[in-house]
Amino acid sequence: MSSSLVMMCCCLLLLFSLLSEGREILVGGKSNTWSWKVPESTEETLNQWSERTRFKIGDTLLWKYNAENDSVLQVKEKDYERCDRSEPMRGYKDGHTKIELNRPGPFYFISGEEGHCQRGEKLRVVVLSPNHNRSVVDAPAPAPVNVVLSPNYNRSNVDAGAPLNAHITNKGNLNRAWSLLLLLLPLGLLV
Repeated sequence: MSSSLVMMCCCLLLLFSLLSEGREILVGGKSNTWSWKVPESTEETLNQWSERTRFKIGDTLLWKYNAENDSVLQVKEKDYERCDRSEPMRGYKDGHTKIELNRPGPFYFISGEEGHCQRGEKLRVVVLSPNHNRSVVDAPAPAPVNVVLSPNYNRSNVDAGAPLNAHITNKGNLNRAWSLLLLLLPLGLLV
């Protein structure tokens, strides 16, 4: 194998690895405050934020919270529904938790602190299948809908602090990948 062919193969492997990495997504979407806390009002929940955000395999969720009085528990669906903290799959208490979404389907998270989940500090995230139609993944989130709530609606499980847009950063830098491609093309290494 010639050295230019080896160089071309190495560059293509690097390019594909840069393009395939997931994103880091801040839970709740706000970068200037703790995103994992008991909701303060009724306008927006973390689950409403999650429903508007498209998650894919390889993405990483980032929680920011006060580690002195909160934690994140990954739980099964039944424990999520009941706010049962007794048998978590995993638990985190570092204040800056990162969890990689490594499979398609739902992930369930609740607060590890007494009473927090019951007051709305919980999150359900659904990761798209790799076979999901890409045009749907890239489509904008649906427009908000006005909902009339019944007088018996439990307002304690809603968070007005969660913004409409997700705070997302690329873990793999797509711009770097394209820059590398454009650098190598004139050198004749990709021809």
